[in-house]
Amino acid sequence: MKIKVLYSLIAIASLFLASVPSGAQEGEDNTFGGWEFLEVNHDFGKSPFFATFYFEHDNYQYKRLECWYTRTTVGVKLFPWLKADVAYDFIREPSFLTHKAVADLTASLKQGGLKVSIRERYQHGWTPEIGEQSDVLRSRLKVQYAIPGSRFSPYLAAEVFTWGDRWKKTRHYVACDYKISETFEFGTYYLYYAFNGMPAEHVIGLGLNLYI
Repeated sequence: MKIKVLYSLIAIASLFLASVPSGAQEGEDNTFGGWEFLEVNHDFGKSPFFATFYFEHDNYQYKRLECWYTRTTVGVKLFPWLKADVAYDFIREPSFLTHKAVADLTASLKQGGLKVSIRERYQHGWTPEIGEQSDVLRSRLKVQYAIPGSRFSPYLAAEVFTWGDRWKKTRHYVACDYKISETFEFGTYYLYYAFNGMPAEHVIGLGLNLYI
């Protein structure tokens, strides 16, 4: 039964990852960027609780911009296959500061080296300097495979941003993690970032995951 469910999720993932909404625009104005990140993960012993701290710095068109953010997360493993967490984002952009409250629910299914996860994320943001607030629902599907006898774990992922019946943007990832040790992991990805009515972005991400 588990294998049948897994194959069904993989089939859904293939369709999901192949889709690029028609509202996305390709053209000469596409943006190229690089995101560098560090993620620190901590499990509280045998308890179901965990915490994560994430830092990311972004630059575009080969220019170093003052654009970065931090995310502080606390969560709980409700079941072996289901976890929930809440987080606070502090975002520094060139002209203003933004704050976001985040709530996640993630379900995962694993068979051998293959892991499929679905995450639903609600996010409320506010930018005091310009009096702006926003809400978004982010739905992500991720398929990862830990290659036997190897330290590499490639994955595909897609994340759709919506609110109500309005599509806002979609992220498509082609990525790979490399296990350096029991506590360190190197991650890299290519991200195709499609927007509603705006030029797409192409992003290369590089970073480290630390487990303490």
